[in-house]
Amino acid sequence: MVIVSFSSQQREKSWFASSPKSRLQYLGPVPGLPCVSEEPSRESSLDPSAGPIDVFCLLVLDPEQVDYVNLKSNERLSFKPKQTDDSGKLWVLEKINP
Repeated sequence: MVIVSFSSQQREKSWFASSPKSRLQYLGPVPGLPCVSEEPSRESSLDPSAGPIDVFCLLVLDPEQVDYVNLKSNERLSFKPKQTDDSGKLWVLEKINP
């Protein structure tokens, strides 16, 4: 897997590409931890024109291979990249035994 760093401009562009409702999720309680209150969380506010908050990061994955397994249909598909003549990437699908 290749890790690529992005500029603050790309991070900001990604932040503003998400909806304001989606951005509000970054202000909520930490996911996966027990609720400390039975009361519903109070509404948080976020300036729609403000840039990304500190806990927002941009992560881009460049996988070398993707396996898709469907247990219901007992099917497994493998996707592997193949270089094209113009230095692009074409994903090739192969059906394999689960």
